[in-house]
Amino acid sequence: MNSAWRGMVGWIGLLGAAGALAAACSGGSTGGLTTTTGGTGAAGPGDCPAGLSKCGSTCAATAVDPANCGSCGNACPEGQVCSQGQCGIECLGGTTKCGGTCVDTDLDPEHCGSCNSTCGVGQVCSAGKCGTQCLGGSTLCAAACVDTKLDPANCGGCGAACAQGQVCSQGQCAIECLGGTTKCSGKCVDPQIDPSHCGACGNACGVGEICSAGKCGTQCAGGTAQCGNHCVDTQIDPANCGGCGVSCGVGEVCSAGHCGLTCVGGTTKCGSECVETESNPAHCGGCGKACGPGQVCSAEKCASEC
Repeated sequence: MNSAWRGMVGWIGLLGAAGALAAACSGGSTGGLTTTTGGTGAAGPGDCPAGLSKCGSTCAATAVDPANCGSCGNACPEGQVCSQGQCGIECLGGTTKCGGTCVDTDLDPEHCGSCNSTCGVGQVCSAGKCGTQCLGGSTLCAAACVDTKLDPANCGGCGAACAQGQVCSQGQCAIECLGGTTKCSGKCVDPQIDPSHCGACGNACGVGEICSAGKCGTQCAGGTAQCGNHCVDTQIDPANCGGCGVSCGVGEVCSAGHCGLTCVGGTTKCGSECVETESNPAHCGGCGKACGPGQVCSAEKCASEC
């Protein structure tokens, strides 16, 4: 599994991060977000933070907002939830139904680890656990833990929002996704493991299913392990290092299933990850050398085929 796994967490976690951002700016939980124009980067459509849409006087996460599901004003019928911008009975794409909302229990401070498990004042939710620091390679931005390599609202750093029409790839705003990721709904995702875009954009896995090798199913393939709703490589995943829920601390990496400060076994430390620069399209031949759209990394060089 390549380092785009962490990007998948950022993308799936964006649903929870959007809720946390809404809470931080409006003083409430999920739902409408009072329109703001703060931040150091470019705002999204209608001066809403990246990832949110302006609906009247509020900013809404149309991917999960039952009052604005898929588009402004499209309210879901009573008893249904909004998942992946569509109204339905169950939550899809690895999210969990908590009340009438689909959330990411890995990152949502109001539903951390499970529904209604609320983190205390000053705490954040990271890898499904409440604490004072973000773990597993994520970064604390405002009240949420995010992946600054792929989060368009915090691209490369907190508050650095990408302009409308741009995506966040490898911590930089761009038109196209790099490093083996694919552009889906304005975000960079890994369709090999992303349960919201499994194998192709918009192909969300069903309830209880996971995404492995680009296909939805009930088991993880290719030596990966199921941790919650996702397939991960416990040998290199800093959020599940050596086993599910074992998060590495701030500044640590996961190498050979153990948390530490250095990478072993011929891997190279790139940021908070241990990667194989011979085959990793996000770090092909060296840290930060991402391959272009549709390219693979073979023998430390980007190419159209192995």
